[in-house]
Amino acid sequence: MKYANTFMIAAALVLGLTTIFWLFKGILDLLGGVRGGILNLIFSLAMAGLLLLSWKRALLGGIITAFLAVILAIYFNLVLPDINSAYIPLLLICAPMVISGLLFIEVDWASKKRN
Repeated sequence: MKYANTFMIAAALVLGLTTIFWLFKGILDLLGGVRGGILNLIFSLAMAGLLLLSWKRALLGGIITAFLAVILAIYFNLVLPDINSAYIPLLLICAPMVISGLLFIEVDWASKKRN
């Protein structure tokens, strides 16, 4: 049970910091007049919703978070012209989502494991 709490905090920290980053980026983009600022705010709200879902139901939230990260990675690789321009979204969006999703899945597994 001790490990489950550690994994829960680590997963929430990764997803929470990513959410805060995209929230601040969205606000600064709106203040600076960048067109994609509202999309960053919407994305940060969606990630906050995933964080709340994952905190309440770790297995379901972890599966959804990891699955959406893989779908986003496929989308970025298909839409962007080359792999070099896809590195930034892959590292700033998909990687933290996959890491936190897998950690939330581990939370569920560690909480059910008997020593």
